[in-house]
Amino acid sequence: MTFQQLSFVVEVANCESINKAAERLYTSQSNVSNSIKALEEELGIQIFLRTKKGVSVTEEGRECLSYANEIIDKKIFVEDLYQAEKTVFLRCSG
Repeated sequence: MTFQQLSFVVEVANCESINKAAERLYTSQSNVSNSIKALEEELGIQIFLRTKKGVSVTEEGRECLSYANEIIDKKIFVEDLYQAEKTVFLRCSG
C-alpha cells in the first residue's frame, strides 16, 4: 500500500470517475485504474463498483476511504509540521 494508491482512491471517490480523477491527478486513466486494482487485490476487498457511467464506492470501500482520508490527513499534518520547523530553524541559523 502506498500514499499514491490512497490518494488515487480518495480522488476517484471524490470525482466518481477514474477518468476525471486521472485528469485532476495529471496521470493516465490506466495508471489510476491499475494502482487501485492492485490495492484492492492487496487488501482483498473491492473498493469501487465500476460501470460504464462511472464508479461508486462499495460498503468496504467506504470504510477503506475513511481510513485513507485519515492517513492522508496525518501525512499532510506531519509534512506541514516539519516544514514549518525547518523554516523556523533556517531563519534562526541564518
